[in-house]
Amino acid sequence: MKKWVWVVATIIVALLIGGYAYSNHHATAKEYQAAMANGRTAIQSKHYTQAESYFQNALKRRLNDAPAQRYLTQTQRFVSAENALDDLHFASAQKHYQTVKDTKNGSQVLTKRAQDRLKQVKTIRGNVKQFKKLLTKAQGQNEALNYGQSNTILDELFNNSKFRQRYYKNLYSQALALRKANNAGQTASLASSASSTAAASSSESSATSSSTATSSSSASLTSSEQAAAKNYSGSNEYTVTKKQKELNGKTITVDQIASARKTINAAGVQADAMSDQDVRVALQQANKKDMSLSAYAKQYLQ
Repeated sequence: MKKWVWVVATIIVALLIGGYAYSNHHATAKEYQAAMANGRTAIQSKHYTQAESYFQNALKRRLNDAPAQRYLTQTQRFVSAENALDDLHFASAQKHYQTVKDTKNGSQVLTKRAQDRLKQVKTIRGNVKQFKKLLTKAQGQNEALNYGQSNTILDELFNNSKFRQRYYKNLYSQALALRKANNAGQTASLASSASSTAAASSSESSATSSSTATSSSSASLTSSEQAAAKNYSGSNEYTVTKKQKELNGKTITVDQIASARKTINAAGVQADAMSDQDVRVALQQANKKDMSLSAYAKQYLQ
């Protein structure tokens, strides 16, 4: 009798354990399916952080489950690609999007979005190359003191609506800074030109007054004094400041000017038609640009 009771009890316990295991397995399977379904829904809604959590939860229900791991990895890589694009790291973004697109048996939604993003990134990188080329050209004109031409090239950039998109904000900032430098350079050039014109007018007026005075007083000169005045040979230049006659803080000598004329002539420029101050300016600009006088004359004076 006791033996029969134990047999019955054993059968009951076995049934209870089996039922619990089956029930637990069934519940786990339902939780896994729910987590995967919720993850796919989150992807559809672009809630990628939630999607990652759902797929991680699915992996807890089924350890090392290949589909759950594949969806999780694909989602994480898509998020990395989006972050790289926001940070303007286009090469990195393109690499991550390509990996998402190439994922087999993953989320078709992510695959399609990655494919679209790849086209966008390739277009952006092409625009960056084009914009950099124009910006470099404008910078070259600025360095050559051709401020107007530099601004003309910049206008080509600013008139392009795409250039104002956030993907090109670094290049846009550089272009704004360059335009500001060009405007300042043009203002300085105009001021210098106005100053030179005023100086020239003053010098011409002085020369005219001096000539008139000389003519007026020549009648009171002796014949020998008049002959000496007639034979006088000299040259006048526009008034310049002391600093404009210096190179690296030292006065540019007559010998330096004569030697510079020979160098400029040898470069194919008629230096004899230049005033002494023009020669000094050439020496100063060549020094400023860290160029030889010969190279400066060939590039800027011809």
